[in-house]
Amino acid sequence: MGIWCEFWLVAAIIAILPVPSKAGDREPERRREPAEHGPTTGFVLDRLTGRQLKIWGTIMEVVLAQDRQGRPLHPKLYRTYQQAATSGHVIVVELSMESFSYSSLGGCRIESQAADAQKITVVMRLNLGMIGRTCVNERNRRANGFIPFAGLARKERYAEVLGHELTHAVLLLLDADYLNSYRERKAKVYDNPPGSQSIDRLTTLIDGPAEAAEEEIWAELKAGRISKMQFKNNHR
Repeated sequence: MGIWCEFWLVAAIIAILPVPSKAGDREPERRREPAEHGPTTGFVLDRLTGRQLKIWGTIMEVVLAQDRQGRPLHPKLYRTYQQAATSGHVIVVELSMESFSYSSLGGCRIESQAADAQKITVVMRLNLGMIGRTCVNERNRRANGFIPFAGLARKERYAEVLGHELTHAVLLLLDADYLNSYRERKAKVYDNPPGSQSIDRLTTLIDGPAEAAEEEIWAELKAGRISKMQFKNNHR
């Protein structure tokens, strides 16, 4: 995991299939209007196109899925989503369909903070085109043995990255120590070269919880996928 020079908390950089992007895949221009003034909190979707809103809806189907007893099928993912939604702050969602415009699968950054510090606006971005083209192989195995996306379908991949970025968002909004570490790293980037020990330490501190949450969410998604397949096979 890493953080861009613009201070995005980014999802893991994973090998991308060498398929050139087509002009027709480029995103249409759209107006970037701020959310309406007022007591808005939770998720704000006004930066999404109509197509992106539909995709966001399919991701929410995964987040909100229930088992036959009405319990969340992916409890960790569901809890993290609910924490973000009820944080009392604003989370602006951005989705990209581009395949090669970004070096990360997702990101989360603070866009603004009210003068009274009572409301923070976080921008959470998922780079869907890159997520869809990511290879799943041994080259992407992490030190603990975890291979992101292994055994998952496309919308479950989206949900895995969403869980990673939601973890960043929740900690930025609700954990003062985590927010201080984020700000400290942001300040140090200007004064320290890449790879410096102080920045690496803070990067590990910031990315560690999101990576751990992502692995737990991946396990839920994989188990839920297996459970649904077994249910279908038993009712043919």
